[in-house]
Amino acid sequence: MDNSDFIDRARHKIKQGLSDDDLIKRLLSFSDSLEKGENTIFEQLHDLYFLYYPEAASLLAERDKFIDALKEACDRNSVSGKTGVRGDSMGYDLEDSEIQLLSMSVNEINNISDLKKLVDERLREIMRAKYPNTTAVLGPELAAEMLSLSGGSHSLINMPSSKIQVIGAEKAMFAARKRKLTPKYGIIYNHAVTMSVPDRLKGKAAKIIAAYASLAVKTDVLSRQDKSGEILEKMSKAIDKMRKKNGN
Repeated sequence: MDNSDFIDRARHKIKQGLSDDDLIKRLLSFSDSLEKGENTIFEQLHDLYFLYYPEAASLLAERDKFIDALKEACDRNSVSGKTGVRGDSMGYDLEDSEIQLLSMSVNEINNISDLKKLVDERLREIMRAKYPNTTAVLGPELAAEMLSLSGGSHSLINMPSSKIQVIGAEKAMFAARKRKLTPKYGIIYNHAVTMSVPDRLKGKAAKIIAAYASLAVKTDVLSRQDKSGEILEKMSKAIDKMRKKNGN
């Protein structure tokens, strides 16, 4: 057997080792990077615009409002017409080339935002197609984050629900060793149900969600059947029972 056979076998094993989880993890990381880049550019751009037109910039602290006001033109006259702020600003007078840089930066933020929407939509499509049950229980974004943090679906199906419940709370768990106070939830805190209940019930809600998330991912990986309606119905009943039992 020559070297080419070993190389072909190695290539084949590497290809077999890649999975949907790898794509999900990278798309999630890409989306996070785009969001961080978008926020960083906006913060720097807003600081620069504050130098030029502080009266308007102080009213446009929110990114969407800022972009909407500046997307057609960045000069004071144009923005003054949209915001109602006087145009004779006390700010530093930029040259035309610098105002053009502002316009280009606004367009760049819009481009990054559009790209992030495309990445997020593709990620949701993959999650619904590959993990319909887990996506139904957790939502596509939270399910993707759970898969990424746990090391993949095969790691997740081997975890007890108690561990799934605290995924993402590793720092809190480490700090809790000194206080001997174990955290009750990790990223499951961001689930709509957990956020909707009073603080005293968040731990109980997280426990129920983790239990059904465990069932859902096992169903996705082992049986590959979409039983999301059945699982959601059971989880909903468990949540309702928990609410009634605790007077909520």
